[in-house]
Amino acid sequence: MSFETIDATVQVLWRYDYDSNIKPLRDLYEVAKKEQWNAATDIPWEIKTDPAAVGDMSAPNAEPFDFVKALSKENQIELAKRKSAHLLSTFLHGEQGAMMICGQLVEVVPDMDAKLYASTQVIDEARHVEVFHRYIQRLDRVYPIMHGLKALLNAVLQADLWQMKCVGMQVIAESIAMGGFKTMAKLTHDEVFRRVVELTAQDEAPAAVEETASLEATLSEAATADPTEQSGPPSTAATANSSNDCADISCARPSLTTPSGPSPTVASVSTSRPPGAAAPPMPT
Repeated sequence: MSFETIDATVQVLWRYDYDSNIKPLRDLYEVAKKEQWNAATDIPWEIKTDPAAVGDMSAPNAEPFDFVKALSKENQIELAKRKSAHLLSTFLHGEQGAMMICGQLVEVVPDMDAKLYASTQVIDEARHVEVFHRYIQRLDRVYPIMHGLKALLNAVLQADLWQMKCVGMQVIAESIAMGGFKTMAKLTHDEVFRRVVELTAQDEAPAAVEETASLEATLSEAATADPTEQSGPPSTAATANSSNDCADISCARPSLTTPSGPSPTVASVSTSRPPGAAAPPMPT
């Protein structure tokens, strides 16, 4: 068993106003509840995967190198399986990162509509981790995470502002994944894998809409806010809502009150480690 730790600081926001304020997000929450699927029963796992039908997902239409052509047919299939497992391992690690980021978003987004929908994203990403891991085991093994992907996911996990997490999660990571899912669904000859990517893509499409709606609502409210309310830290101005009850949702300050006093509907709690505290020991 192996794992590693990073220090991630977020400011948890309690929302005491439970009314719906952003209808598109509440609508997406309703859709997400209806479209939940079971990774154990909605994928035709009983169908055997033909190694020859899998192909090389990392370069499906590319002309093989001469050294690959020189291999026996059996070894060509084995090489393609391993390359595909390596590619899918990248998606698997990305889905785990997305699962953890969505968990953070439940804590940090200021609106109840966004919190509710982000909670459905956590279980969505958990399903994706489950199905990708299970399918990879049909091919080869899980390969280590690539340094660039790990750096991106760690940067998003450690971002101070929830807007930065939304951008990193949806505009960058999920958009790239969606393109990959669509391409693989069209090119694969394996019915099991086609179902995996189709259901995964079904979950990812509304997620991009959710993050866009959250950002649009925040930017709109910030643009119409009283200029005097935007004189504080940038994170305060960027996330002030129209009712002025969430004026301070900065992840940087562990304050339980807004600059103008305690908020009647929102309270925030820092989950950062105290200065100088040691990180948990790494396992041996």
